[in-house]
Amino acid sequence: MAVAHKKETRYTKSPISRKVKRGGRRVVSEALVKHGVTNLVPNVHVKRGDTVILISGPKKDGKYEADLKKRLDERNAYKGQIGKVLSVSPEEGKITVEGVNMITRHQKQRGVGQQAGMMRKEGPLFASRVMLYCNACKKPTRVKHKIENGKKSRVCRHCAEGF
Repeated sequence: MAVAHKKETRYTKSPISRKVKRGGRRVVSEALVKHGVTNLVPNVHVKRGDTVILISGPKKDGKYEADLKKRLDERNAYKGQIGKVLSVSPEEGKITVEGVNMITRHQKQRGVGQQAGMMRKEGPLFASRVMLYCNACKKPTRVKHKIENGKKSRVCRHCAEGF
């Protein structure tokens, strides 16, 4: 009697991921196997060094319980926060913004000169939560692409200032 083997690859509708489950089975996102699709990585609309503003998240003047308010103040991930993009990870669709979404990490002492303790650093957040911020007109804006002298440049739609 033949033993029926389970499928070694299972497809799911979850986001882009490659997981190996118990028994050696692989779980692959359907986004990675769609027919006719060439760009499976989402396009990130910001670059390192851009100034961005958070367009989603809790409001700073909202009424929250004391412990929740304290955690939100520590993270500094309120709607309307402005910061500079430190790093971009297009594979995950995430960015790191200076002074926004602060997380705490506990660190052991590794060497003689290194100190143990709690470190605060910026955590990544999804690029869809931010919008480019124009310093000239002081508001969030979408980008307009211009081609001048064979070079592509990004400008603000409101005031036509460059980024």
